[in-house]
Amino acid sequence: MSNMPRLSKSGIEYLDYAWNFYSGCENWATGVCAGGGQQFNCWARSITERFPAHYPNGFNPTFYPDAFLSPMSLKKPSRIGVAFMGDLFGDWIDPNQQSFTNPHFRSSYAFSIKEIIIHTIKMCPQHIFLFLTKCPRNLLKWSPFPGNCWVGATAINSEAYSKAILELDKVEAKVKYISFEPLLGNINIEGIDLALSYGEPDINWVIIGAQTFPNRQPEPGWVNTILNACNIARVPVFMKDNLAWQYHRREMPK
Repeated sequence: MSNMPRLSKSGIEYLDYAWNFYSGCENWATGVCAGGGQQFNCWARSITERFPAHYPNGFNPTFYPDAFLSPMSLKKPSRIGVAFMGDLFGDWIDPNQQSFTNPHFRSSYAFSIKEIIIHTIKMCPQHIFLFLTKCPRNLLKWSPFPGNCWVGATAINSEAYSKAILELDKVEAKVKYISFEPLLGNINIEGIDLALSYGEPDINWVIIGAQTFPNRQPEPGWVNTILNACNIARVPVFMKDNLAWQYHRREMPK
């Protein structure tokens, strides 16, 4: 795949490919990630440390312009994770910053990262592009998302879930989802749906997973609370392989 730099097969069960035109984040330093600080065991950060030749700046936020157009060379319809090796929606990124040239236009005009990524996505209507963030408050800066985008937020506990629901309600996207991975506490889901008291943001999908390295499984009751709410609201659920469970649901949005 030499013509598709930094677009590779993904080991994440619900993805086909990972499009890593960007890597790194500062969530581990600011305390956004569970545990915070240097001791937080981030799987993406550990990968950058294992492959320094591929990530010369380590886990410092870094863009790789040679990969901006990679999905345009992939013809087979695929589900593609967008910048899962970092958080594209962190406070340290200005999506409207004019700093990149787009070789597709053969122009010296400097495009913002938002312009060039959205352009690539629109040029690939056969693919589905998945975004995921721990900083949902910044999703609105990218909205509206093209129709072939699924936009999600990570919720490890009730506090993160409430913030995710509130912020996703402001975003325009065909599919909006919550990733409960790792699920580290009971989620206070009120009522019979996933909307809490903030209205109905049309959460279209839910992912549930455990913490890995070290392994930390959620309590069965925590998982059942989410499953029951999703059953009532008719929201599809995808249970990750890292979850020790008697059965795994592999439901996807329609």
